[in-house]
Amino acid sequence: MGAPSSINHFRSISVPSRLTHPSCTKTEKKINELRASGKLVGSFESIQSSLVGLAELHVFVNEFVQAPNTQQALSHHQNETLVEVALEWSIGFLDTCSTLIDIVMLMKENVNALQMALRKKGSDSTVASKIAAYLCFRKMAKKVVTKSLRTLKHLENKICSFLFVDIEHDVSLVSKVLKETNSLIVSLFKSILIFVSTKPRTDNGVQLISKLLSKRTSTHKHYQLVLTEVETIELSLTLLHKNVRNGETKDVDVEMTLRRLQILDVGLEGLKVGLDHLFRRLIHSRVSLLNILVC
Repeated sequence: MGAPSSINHFRSISVPSRLTHPSCTKTEKKINELRASGKLVGSFESIQSSLVGLAELHVFVNEFVQAPNTQQALSHHQNETLVEVALEWSIGFLDTCSTLIDIVMLMKENVNALQMALRKKGSDSTVASKIAAYLCFRKMAKKVVTKSLRTLKHLENKICSFLFVDIEHDVSLVSKVLKETNSLIVSLFKSILIFVSTKPRTDNGVQLISKLLSKRTSTHKHYQLVLTEVETIELSLTLLHKNVRNGETKDVDVEMTLRRLQILDVGLEGLKVGLDHLFRRLIHSRVSLLNILVC
């Protein structure tokens, strides 16, 4: 189950303007690239690619905002509202990005604890305890994600409903760029939140898990399960936890779970790096906007 994404409804922002700074063209191109690739967000690899692209977009937007013509257009008193609204949006994005980083770090800690317990081949009670702790963390994380999704929805509504009317065409272009960029952030953050918290689908419970782990095929029907890395490890751990409690643990199940934990660990590390980088970009963008108000 890939995480759904809404990065697919943006119109081209290509319009003539006196703001001819090269970053304006680069910004438009990157927005359209992210819009086109947004529907593919559903794996660690695609999410990391989107994070890199969004960080690059913020570089271009900052260059655009800091260009002399843009600064001049936005420095007028009547244009302060646009900057102030963008600053308000930035607080919500920084909070959500920080929450995501915390979730990923805690998830990674639990994954590492599981790996250590399984590699040491400790007692069944120790393994069962670590698995239970991971599954408990997942439930807690889903509650945090639900709250963050509500916050993003509120922010999304504000962005969509924001209308900036100005006789200066250049300022209208800046407004459109900021709205497009911030809408992309909302869509990507929503996708990541759903991706890291998604609940595995069920197909008669254990039956689905057995299909996944044994990769059985029938002469009459082939089962093709499209699961995220997060769903896959949760299903593996659910089955392993059941077997441990029943005293039916098999070495092959432990080894398979360890391999999947390693894949998840690598993915989480890449996700954390991408989020950290975007967080710094978001801070730089906020500083750029603050500088406009104090100039």
